[in-house]
Amino acid sequence: MSRLPPLLREFVVAAISMTLLGTVIAVCFYLFTGLSPWPFVLLAEIAGFGFGAVMLALPIPHDSR
Repeated sequence: MSRLPPLLREFVVAAISMTLLGTVIAVCFYLFTGLSPWPFVLLAEIAGFGFGAVMLALPIPHDSR
């Protein structure tokens, strides 16, 4: 993964982080309420995934080449 450009590398890390966060939220919702997280939580996570991944990936330090 070190051969990827820095922005793409950070986006991959951000995408993995957002996926793990969404999974934890959906599992916690199911455990606490006993209801399926499909319509409410999962659709909101899909919408928030792109925004969250971009917000995590953009503030990386840039190389001065």
